[in-house]
Amino acid sequence: MSTLSDLPKLVEEESSYREKETLLSKYQIPIKHFELDYIENCRDAKEIEKIYHVLLSGEEGDYPHLLKAAEERLSHLKPKSRWLRKTCSVINKESLDKDALQELSQDLESWVSNISKHSRELDTRKTDTVKCDAEIRAPKPLENAPSKPKEQRISSTNYSAWDKYDPDTEILKMELDDEKVKKAALEGEKQKEKRKPKKAVSFNRFATEAEAIYVSNREREKGNEFFKSGDYEEALQCYTDSISSKPSVDNLNNRAVTYLKLKKYKLALHDCDRVLTIQRDNLKAHLRKGEALEKLERYEEALGCAEFVIQKDPNNECAQELAGRAREHCEAKLTNTRMKIVEIE
Repeated sequence: MSTLSDLPKLVEEESSYREKETLLSKYQIPIKHFELDYIENCRDAKEIEKIYHVLLSGEEGDYPHLLKAAEERLSHLKPKSRWLRKTCSVINKESLDKDALQELSQDLESWVSNISKHSRELDTRKTDTVKCDAEIRAPKPLENAPSKPKEQRISSTNYSAWDKYDPDTEILKMELDDEKVKKAALEGEKQKEKRKPKKAVSFNRFATEAEAIYVSNREREKGNEFFKSGDYEEALQCYTDSISSKPSVDNLNNRAVTYLKLKKYKLALHDCDRVLTIQRDNLKAHLRKGEALEKLERYEEALGCAEFVIQKDPNNECAQELAGRAREHCEAKLTNTRMKIVEIE
């Protein structure tokens, strides 16, 4: 019979037993399920996850062909599985080779040089005087509006006038006066809108490159605010103005995703291609290009874009989902286009 003093010993024995328990006995997977045919045809994502975990642990031995098959099947059944996430070590200065370190140093020096140059250009721009030939607008004198004739009120002792007073007629008269005032105000607003010149802002002339970059960034940030609020038309206008000022990877990528939201897939594809001509390995552009291609039913090209992103960033969930959808369409297309064999007598 165990006593209270034996309790720590029992807890220790239980924990040591649990530590010795293998994943195979924990998951209770039959040995025959570790065959290649079963793994390739299994449709249970949870079971494939367990099989992959057991093979990955190496507790039952090293089986690279089974591990690869389980990984491929799991990526097909459950692309967002946590077991497919790849651990990436943090990059530090010591882990980089000489060429990569030199490239980073040059990029940093170039960035500092550009910032200093733009700062000097803006400081010079502040001291320049702006000549303006237009006359300063003077306030227009207010025209005296025609005074309304004062209505004569009926005195309290004028009984004959009170006998003639009809409240319904007076209420109708007041309503008609209110309608006339509202109509006149509406006509005035319409005339004012007609006279008011439309503001046209041009973004194609800047004194310095720093000014163009500043305006481009400002319009892009405005577009980001409109995009967050769901006003995609306004966001599109801001991103277009930003690109007109100074095209960049960021504003082209942002306009591409806005085109996707507005279901203008060919225009989104065009912007993604423009980004990739500037920066060939841009993952956002590849991903958005894949989404546009998927909507245009070009599934093989969409799959290629998704696989490129997964190769560079294995934990990208959007790319994994896109790859899964595109792969399903490709497989369905292959199934539907199989050749039919007809026997000829």
